[in-house]
Amino acid sequence: MKQLSALLRQGEGPALEFKRSTGELKEGMQTLCAFLNGTGGMALFGVRPGGKAEGQIVTDQTLRDIAQSADRFEPPVHFSIRRVKSHAGHEVVIVAVKGGGDTCPFTYEGRAYERVGSTTRRMPQAKYERRLLERDHSKRRWENEPGEGVSIKDIDRAEVFRIVEAARAKGHLMEPVGSRLPGVLDRQDVRKDDRILQAAVVLFGKEFMPDYPQCELRRARFRGLDKTEFVDQKNVRGPAFKLLKEAEVFCQRLSPILFFQSVDDSFYPRIADAFYLLPVIK
Repeated sequence: MKQLSALLRQGEGPALEFKRSTGELKEGMQTLCAFLNGTGGMALFGVRPGGKAEGQIVTDQTLRDIAQSADRFEPPVHFSIRRVKSHAGHEVVIVAVKGGGDTCPFTYEGRAYERVGSTTRRMPQAKYERRLLERDHSKRRWENEPGEGVSIKDIDRAEVFRIVEAARAKGHLMEPVGSRLPGVLDRQDVRKDDRILQAAVVLFGKEFMPDYPQCELRRARFRGLDKTEFVDQKNVRGPAFKLLKEAEVFCQRLSPILFFQSVDDSFYPRIADAFYLLPVIK
């Protein structure tokens, strides 16, 4: 309650927005999108523009509506949601977000927003495109982030050295890499400061669910032309190179004439670069 009082005294500004109720949920989400594209902020539902906390009746449906609004953001976002009692049966809902940093720009329902003082407005298209380009060239990509709770024990040593030898056989890897697994991962930029990066898990991991659902290949072919019935359907989980090989074998089996060039003929670049093939596998 003390924090709420302090926020009310602070008033609306670059990182704080008041909304009378979740009846203004759409406008509140637009403002949270602006906060994501800045340094973060909070939207308080149940507060009049002048700073009076009237609160609102908060039900499970209210919270579901807020949670479902998160699905309309791109990239995906995480809300911090708190409820503070204002008076009998009424509460103020505080929704907070952190600034997106290198993940910016964010959009809500396909549009980007920015905060100017205490006002939320559409982000100019030129600015949005510039920030999107900056994000695409950012070094802080998901695959370069440390895997939470992942250690060297979660990496398949045999798979790492299988790929190393395959790359060497194709002439894509000339320098020695040694026999120590940590050293090999360091040289391929999938381990940093003794921490295993997400890319290492996707490329050489042992276990993938539930944290790495992208490491699943779904393959099938249709029976007939109406696309309602599948035959030869199979889901395969594994590291990226094995999934790619599985997809290649499946396509060769179905269309041996069209799919005549083996991926191995031009595959195995720097190991870390292979991560960008994953959208094709999914």
